[in-house]
Amino acid sequence: MQNPKEIAENIMIVDLVRNDLSTVAAKGTVKVDELCKVYSFKQVHQLISTISCSVKNVHPVDIIKKTFPMGSMTGAPKIAAMKIIEDLEETKRSLYSGAVGYITPNNNFDFNVIIRSILYNEDKQYVSYSVGGAITSKSTAEEEYDECLLKAKAMKQVLLNNK
Repeated sequence: MQNPKEIAENIMIVDLVRNDLSTVAAKGTVKVDELCKVYSFKQVHQLISTISCSVKNVHPVDIIKKTFPMGSMTGAPKIAAMKIIEDLEETKRSLYSGAVGYITPNNNFDFNVIIRSILYNEDKQYVSYSVGGAITSKSTAEEEYDECLLKAKAMKQVLLNNK
């Protein structure tokens, strides 16, 4: 994947994560283990970077508070972007772009960001799934829309019982 917009977007997210982690990391331990590696999945090719650190003696809840919401779902600056998202999006994100996980009694934890998930509200007999793309100054509406359709394709196929 040599798309300059996608690479710039990924590097921006890496910088956001590095900044977030630096608030809970032991000094000098934040590192980029992998930058802009292409992973191929059945439906999409995903540009993935991995950032790690050693944390100070910080409770997992405080780490989560400092690192969520994920910059990949909000953009930057995160709080201002979240306010704009809240005003502009027609529906609430609900669990989409949130996180689900666990914290063990000895303070190990693992959380996953909720993307490409199907939600079902039994009371309202309502099924929903959300997808999105990162809008930047280099974005084109048509390409962002096509990316959303591609991300939604597998969920739509599951719901329609198509292979």
